[in-house]
Amino acid sequence: MQLLLVCFGNTCRSAMAQALAEQMLAEEPAGTMTIRSAGIFAAGGAPASLMAQKVMAKRGISLAGHRATPVQLDLVAESDLVLTMEGRHRQLLCERMPEHAHKIHELLAFAGSSGDVSDPYGGDEEVYQACADELTAALQALLARLRRTEGPL
Repeated sequence: MQLLLVCFGNTCRSAMAQALAEQMLAEEPAGTMTIRSAGIFAAGGAPASLMAQKVMAKRGISLAGHRATPVQLDLVAESDLVLTMEGRHRQLLCERMPEHAHKIHELLAFAGSSGDVSDPYGGDEEVYQACADELTAALQALLARLRRTEGPL
């Protein structure tokens, strides 16, 4: 399965979500899920925000090598599931790529919750930590759902 996580700039939320999901899947059999992230308005090649790097480092995860990737049709087409951080991200992607609307969902809704993942951009460490906690809970619920419907990842 190929999962694509999308936010606006791919320097905070989706970058952290990708790293967290990869950490959660580290003990799964290799090759069971590929996780990528991208941003609707990403400046290609931009590093993860310093605060995202700091918060992830405290969790034993390095974002030092992360580089923002603009969302492109080929990324969406290759993905089995596209999860956005906000409803407006989903709306924009569905408008741009209506042929893939069936596989574009909001992360929190798909994980069994509601609302948007809070945007930490410009916030302090506490704000980023809260976002990372929110992402962790949503990703745990998402992976549990996928395991129930598709078996072991």
